[in-house]
Amino acid sequence: MSTNQRPMFNVFRKVNFDDSIEKIEWRTYYPYTRSFRNNDIIEIVINQSTLFDATYDSQLLVSGKIIKTGDGDVSFVNNAPAFMFSSVKYVLGGGSKKMELVQDPGIVSTVRGYLCYTSEDSKHLAISGWNFPNSLKLNPDGTFTFLIPLRHFFNIFNDYRTTFKFTRANNDANCFIVKEKTPTSNTTVKMDIQNVELKIKRIYPESGIKEKLLEGDAANNSIIMPYRYWDVQVKTLAAGAISFTH
Repeated sequence: MSTNQRPMFNVFRKVNFDDSIEKIEWRTYYPYTRSFRNNDIIEIVINQSTLFDATYDSQLLVSGKIIKTGDGDVSFVNNAPAFMFSSVKYVLGGGSKKMELVQDPGIVSTVRGYLCYTSEDSKHLAISGWNFPNSLKLNPDGTFTFLIPLRHFFNIFNDYRTTFKFTRANNDANCFIVKEKTPTSNTTVKMDIQNVELKIKRIYPESGIKEKLLEGDAANNSIIMPYRYWDVQVKTLAAGAISFTH
């Protein structure tokens, strides 16, 4: 049998086992502080230099409860968890190197989602608060839990000491839709976020591969990683103006 044949016809080839990864497990990291009010900065630090975390496949868990005053019907907007933050930041080395900063992550991730996500993506991201074109429903007791992939916020991931900063929005009005039952009713809604934690996937490579990776780290070899940066540019109108030129 020819050695140049297609792999599908090479039925006499040796069996190869990929044992480059010994195991994969999930680790949970918590913020330094437990304050999640509007305008608070939620900082989660990962201080591991000899371990391998699949940060690109990690998730942010946000849970809490809605506090409502009034009889209006309240529901989440699509992508509501992203609107809970005014900015998200990913830094290395204790903050010495900013890898990515996303202002207005709600707007950025919503526009990107409308452009890039398929209907199948929307099904997988329902637990993340992305449920387009369907609407999100609150639990009867007002509680909520979202599990958001970090790649929904960021486009770049690396290694070493990593810090994620999520700055709470100054208010949560962009997260809700309130439908008043009567013209005179006035429903107010507050969000009480009770927990934020980061779910990190940790990979344990085979010893030979791990040794080579650590040798490259010790030699301070550069890793070149291209990525796309998404941003929103907000233009303000001059006093009395009704349009602007870009």
